[in-house]
Amino acid sequence: MITLAVYLFIGGLIRFIFGVIWAILIVVTLLDLFKSILPTNTKLLWLIVILIAPIMGSVVYLLWGKNQRI
Repeated sequence: MITLAVYLFIGGLIRFIFGVIWAILIVVTLLDLFKSILPTNTKLLWLIVILIAPIMGSVVYLLWGKNQRI
């Protein structure tokens, strides 16, 4: 028999793991953005997108924006 405490522990653990993954995704994306050779105005636009919609913005940048040509 699984108690409520076990369910709460598992739920908290899952949220913690997703939180760590989310933070790593944001940090990796921002580091890649700042190291890129994109023009400053393009970097600023991507930074705004990433800060407004962190998960979706990071995924879109890593899949599409990272490979943009000047």
